[in-house]
Amino acid sequence: MRLLVIAGVFAAFASSAFAQTSGYSHHAFCLIKGSSTECAYDSMAQCLQSKTANSQTCEPNSAPQNH
Repeated sequence: MRLLVIAGVFAAFASSAFAQTSGYSHHAFCLIKGSSTECAYDSMAQCLQSKTANSQTCEPNSAPQNH
């Protein structure tokens, strides 16, 4: 009986220790800088504060796909 409990605890620990996370975080807004797009902002205010030129714009980010 002890062996089953120990094996169960070990299996639970091993599976959680090797669980992978993608590290992906979807951000709601993107800063458009000419031909480049930087989607790193959680609010429109954050995006607008990051603008360095009047030609840059902020747009809502599309929904995440397969992340």
